[in-house]
Amino acid sequence: MIDEMAVLEVRHISKDYRISGENSLIAKTFHAVEDVSLSVRKGETFGIVGESGCGKSTLARLMVCLEKPTSGEVLFQGMRMDTMPEGQLRRVRPRFQMVFQDSGSSLNPRKRVQDILREPMLYHRIGNRQQVDRRVDELLEMVGLPVEMKDRYPHAFSGGQRQRICIARALSLNPDVIVLDEPVSALDVSVQAQILNLLRELQEKLGLTYVFIGHGLGAVHYVSHRIAVMYLGQIVEYGSSDELFDHPAHPYTKALLDAAPVAQVDARDRIRTSLKGEMDEEPPRGACPLFNRCPFADASCEKFENRMREIAPGHFTVCSRAKEG
Repeated sequence: MIDEMAVLEVRHISKDYRISGENSLIAKTFHAVEDVSLSVRKGETFGIVGESGCGKSTLARLMVCLEKPTSGEVLFQGMRMDTMPEGQLRRVRPRFQMVFQDSGSSLNPRKRVQDILREPMLYHRIGNRQQVDRRVDELLEMVGLPVEMKDRYPHAFSGGQRQRICIARALSLNPDVIVLDEPVSALDVSVQAQILNLLRELQEKLGLTYVFIGHGLGAVHYVSHRIAVMYLGQIVEYGSSDELFDHPAHPYTKALLDAAPVAQVDARDRIRTSLKGEMDEEPPRGACPLFNRCPFADASCEKFENRMREIAPGHFTVCSRAKEG
């Protein structure tokens, strides 16, 4: 289904890697992302959540064409990006920016903050030197850092401050979409809240579009308008943020929510959904990917169609046992 409001869209996208087995002459295929379709609308935050190793970071890199998909399409404002010549893609790239989890390795330790922010704008010829210097000051103020700190090197900043610098660098090229790959996972809880509030304020002020990736469900819920849940390279459920959290339909989504700590004392004794085994356990051929781990699996789950169905307005899941409501 084509989403006419989408600014960024992926259709039936997959990414496979060839990996060596115990015998180096025999290579196996690892399906990092498998037949994923989703769309990101202008001005929204689209959250992608799942365990480590589920393929969400690979999906993010595919969405901004840092990697080429094995199959499928990546479209930006109707333009097919995955087949663009490198020269044309280079001109489009400034419209996509990423903020990574590890702010320390994202910033060049040999360069001062003003140089880190200045260089992308000079390279892409966004204004002359004087205009760029003024823009550097504006960006620092925008992310809540004193302008006087622009002469310092990254090691002189805390983790939260470095992440603010990374956000400022992402904003420097006036992108259409910013992909945030677990941007608060490495930060203290109190600092996480500050960064999340900053992202929301910037989005409201500048009309930004985010793809927010994480495994911290509270953070993803707080900033996202819609959320997709990934398991073993596939989207198993998606819908509006509140609908997904209030009425989870897929057993994997329920398990993720039930694994998160809750503040309410009377909710700690509630019945929780727990998965069996480990994520890397392979299900029987043709069965649901969660078959071995799902506490609700039955014989009908051995014939898996991987077809999204709508169980409530805007709420979709691949689970055949999920009830409509």
